[in-house]
Amino acid sequence: MYRIGILERDENYLWRLVGFLKEHHRESFEINVKDGGFGLDAVDIKAVEYDALFLGDGVENTDIRKDEIPSRTVIGYLTENDDSDERHIGKYQSMEQIYRQMIKLCESGTDAGDDEAEPVEACAEEHEDFRMESVTDNGETYRVCQIKQELVDGLAVRMLSGNRIKGLLEAEYRDGAWRIRVTGKKRLCDYIYENNSVKGKEQLLRFFADMIAAALSLEEYMLSADRLLLDPKEMYVDKSGETVLMPYIPTKSEQGKDIRQCLAEIRKLCDTLLAGLSGEAKPQAAVEEGAYGSTEEFDGLKKNAKDSLELRQRTKALGKADAVTYIIRKRTGEKVVINRSLFKMGKDASYVDYCIKDNPAVSRNHADIVQKPDGFYLVDKGSLNHTFINGRKLEPGEYWKLEDGCLMQLADDVFEFRSLTK
Repeated sequence: MYRIGILERDENYLWRLVGFLKEHHRESFEINVKDGGFGLDAVDIKAVEYDALFLGDGVENTDIRKDEIPSRTVIGYLTENDDSDERHIGKYQSMEQIYRQMIKLCESGTDAGDDEAEPVEACAEEHEDFRMESVTDNGETYRVCQIKQELVDGLAVRMLSGNRIKGLLEAEYRDGAWRIRVTGKKRLCDYIYENNSVKGKEQLLRFFADMIAAALSLEEYMLSADRLLLDPKEMYVDKSGETVLMPYIPTKSEQGKDIRQCLAEIRKLCDTLLAGLSGEAKPQAAVEEGAYGSTEEFDGLKKNAKDSLELRQRTKALGKADAVTYIIRKRTGEKVVINRSLFKMGKDASYVDYCIKDNPAVSRNHADIVQKPDGFYLVDKGSLNHTFINGRKLEPGEYWKLEDGCLMQLADDVFEFRSLTK
């Protein structure tokens, strides 16, 4: 969602435009306009960080000073004249055409090479192979980029579609487009601007630790951390303000960065955001003094990455053969890939690999799926409401071999087990 301000002398036109945008494109824009105003009283530039300002004829020179507008803010012009510049939007077009030009300007961002750009923009990477745009579909908001079929990493798409991976935004590949769901979430750059405080800095450091943990976990899903899009305009914070979520772009990469380089980029991102909050010239020292940025902590993260290689090697043969083992939750249709030799299921999110948090009948550590040389087995972990296979109740600690298509039941929640080789 883009934060925009509109300054227009013709109040009838202004409120017609605002009414149309709020009715048909409320997921694209947060619009700031006050009744009866068209100058600085209408949009408070000093108090709000706008992605774009749209100025009507005559407003530019008489009611607003450009030096008061942050350099990161895009400026567009609503005009009755016959200007052909892409920043000029003709008032006599249809409202839908006007919307498309406004969203295109918001997507374009600031001009390259602006020395006075806000610090947060410095950490956005260049991505020449795709372009992100906002799309609203059935009340849901997505960030979408077009990816040709031949460039798509099919295994990555299956892993991302079949698993709820902590720290990543939900996404799907459909009709040649990678659709990242961002409904109800706030862009990280906006969250940072709105929480410029000591508490905000502490939360940012927690976000930093979560980003590193998410990057390290990707190896377990046979995903590469260098496909993370580390751009604060494309990273989001959930409604609670407690969780940061990153987009993953599932494109093929022959020469990817190693995990250390990716962790260093996350660290650089955090440094830049901290600098944007505090105005410090050298935020690096502040980070190194904290628990999240110390040398010892960074060495520990590297060890975790190394340890995860063993799991990656165990699953590499599976990935090369394009073998897929997963379960389907009948209640929701959710597909969950079994991506480790010991896969824990239950409602304790801090302990299990697949959390069933919306069913109180399921125990905290309800059951495990265990991979052995001859296949996968289900074992009940002493659950209160029991575990079943095809209607047969398992005794606590009893292992039962899973066959393709069999039904697993945890309390009253039914799953179908599938093990396929394509």
